Amino acid sequence: MANFNTHFAVGAIASATISSTLLSMTILKPTEAVMAFAIGTFGSLMPDIDSDNSKAIGIGFTIISLLITILFIFAEVITYSIVELIIMGGAIFYTIRFGLIGAFRKISRHRGMFHSIPVALIWGLLTTLIAYNFFYVNNLVSWIYGLVMSFGYIVHLILDEFYSVDLGNRRVKKSAGTALKLFKLKNRSDIIQNIFIYFFLIALYLIAPDIDVLKNAIFSKEAWINFKDVILPHDGRWFFH
Repeated sequence: MANFNTHFAVGAIASATISSTLLSMTILKPTEAVMAFAIGTFGSLMPDIDSDNSKAIGIGFTIISLLITILFIFAEVITYSIVELIIMGGAIFYTIRFGLIGAFRKISRHRGMFHSIPVALIWGLLTTLIAYNFFYVNNLVSWIYGLVMSFGYIVHLILDEFYSVDLGNRRVKKSAGTALKLFKLKNRSDIIQNIFIYFFLIALYLIAPDIDVLKNAIFSKEAWINFKDVILPHDGRWFFH
């Protein structure tokens, strides 16, 4: 599998590409594009939450927990006093860094179903619901945040699959197929886990905000005209405008 630095670099590049594309299509505003970039990069690290063997991963998730805490403070700075924000921010940081991430490490097996496409979609839907219901982000931007979360997550899985192929020795490692998968049915426990995952995925989709606004925005004629105008130099000159 790829190491932390590789996942971070590739995830950041992929997230920057999709967020800047959405910005060029005028679907996102600059501040929203920056947020989408951060969420996508975060998503590209998420599958390795269940790995407790790397100090770099621990440092990375400490930084991510801090960023989420800061985002909460910025979102609620008008509502609460400074002391309240400090107390709530500290509670959020501790809960995410030492509570949620620690819990995932204990209950999940590395390269288990946590490394799978349906779980990537679940995290995307959770991101959409959190942005919409707790940060009061509109339908469109909430769905985009969820989209980039799943996108970054899947980039991580694809990268792990690439690293499962040893081109030098011309062989496929045993880890091949353990990251980018739809299900795992080796035993009864796996079957129960898969049923729960897909049930949870469907339930989240049913309570998510209207997705039609996302479809209309991404596939609108105006958005693609804007993208076409910026994909290549409109005046035909490269680097000298």
